[in-house]
Amino acid sequence: MDGSPIIDRTDIDGLYFNGGWCYGGFKATPASGWAFAHLLATDTPHDTARAYRFDRFLKGRMIDEKGQGAQPNLH
Repeated sequence: MDGSPIIDRTDIDGLYFNGGWCYGGFKATPASGWAFAHLLATDTPHDTARAYRFDRFLKGRMIDEKGQGAQPNLH
């Protein structure tokens, strides 16, 4: 809902997720790949990707996209 990606493991053992790129994920692919590889190798989020976990929605920690809005119809 906040337009930012999700880079996290799921509740299913061995299933990881890197997606939800709403705005120009193509520009962030190298960095997200690095963070995703770290997650796969260590099973812990990389420091730069710690905010991009699934639990941010449960905890109400939306990422401010500087004007994009947290409503799908505003994206």
